[in-house]
Amino acid sequence: MINYSDPQTRYLIDYANLKHGLIRHQSNFLNNNEFKKFLKNKHLGFPLVLPLGIKFFDYNKSNLEFKIYKKDVKKFIFESKSNNYVGCKIFFKYGRTFCTGATLKKKYIKDFNLIINFNEKLKLLIKKKNKNFKTTSFQTRNIPHLGHELILKKLMGKKKFLFVNPLIGLKKKGDIKNDVLNKVFNYLKNLKFYKFKMLYGPVICNMHYAGPREAIHHTYIRELLGFNEFTIGRDHAGAENNYPPLKAKKFVNDNKKRFKIGVFYHNGAYYCRRCKKVVLKGDCVHNNLVGISGTDFRNKLKNKLLFLHARKSLQAYINKFDITLFN
Repeated sequence: MINYSDPQTRYLIDYANLKHGLIRHQSNFLNNNEFKKFLKNKHLGFPLVLPLGIKFFDYNKSNLEFKIYKKDVKKFIFESKSNNYVGCKIFFKYGRTFCTGATLKKKYIKDFNLIINFNEKLKLLIKKKNKNFKTTSFQTRNIPHLGHELILKKLMGKKKFLFVNPLIGLKKKGDIKNDVLNKVFNYLKNLKFYKFKMLYGPVICNMHYAGPREAIHHTYIRELLGFNEFTIGRDHAGAENNYPPLKAKKFVNDNKKRFKIGVFYHNGAYYCRRCKKVVLKGDCVHNNLVGISGTDFRNKLKNKLLFLHARKSLQAYINKFDITLFN
């Protein structure tokens, strides 16, 4: 059983995905020169590196150790001015010294294989669906409000099959728990509109909160999993208002020649006072648009209060949970 509450588990997950071939531009943890190349080339995606002292690995004198400077990571990886940005704190949780050459301890091979087998089953299911459909991946960290549901509906059609495809890995405090997402989307997929058109199919992979860089990293992963299409949203892989709206979308679109997978972009969902319904920005000509606040929705869920822009039956279902919703 993978312990997702252990912050060191993220390095076992990264290692399994590197060896499984789900990461573009690297097949092992980066060395110093390779890391510097990633710093200079944003399109390579998010650099996966291994700090010293991670319990899953054997370290020896043949390891090549190197230092990574916070100022470089802040500027080039997270585009942040703060050492306290959540992505920076995760990156340097175990210090500034990293290495290559460490090997996986034998007692963790079973856990390593569990991760690979879980993601391989997803790959096989995608391949099976691809015989009759165009498969689309929708990544999410949220319980869906009506704006999210509108995006889901846009991604479904006669020849399209939607995988709700969140990342199951370590999340920051305040993100929705993995088992809650599982319950919520399995409830939705059994509703009449979604039945036989949508499946909850997560991938074991980490969030790094690296905005545009991570958006292209996620796009590469979905292509390597075998999806035909991936979705990029308004603040993809961002946190704490660190990135300007739509920056991730623009960056991925500017680099679309680097991948074969199609990308569905959206500018976020709003409530139109004139249309009296939820719309995606750009689908409505009116100016009377009101933002749908995810923060407000989370607060309503915490207090078991009704949020106007989310499905009432779904909220009633969630309010019966005997587990906490958030990490």
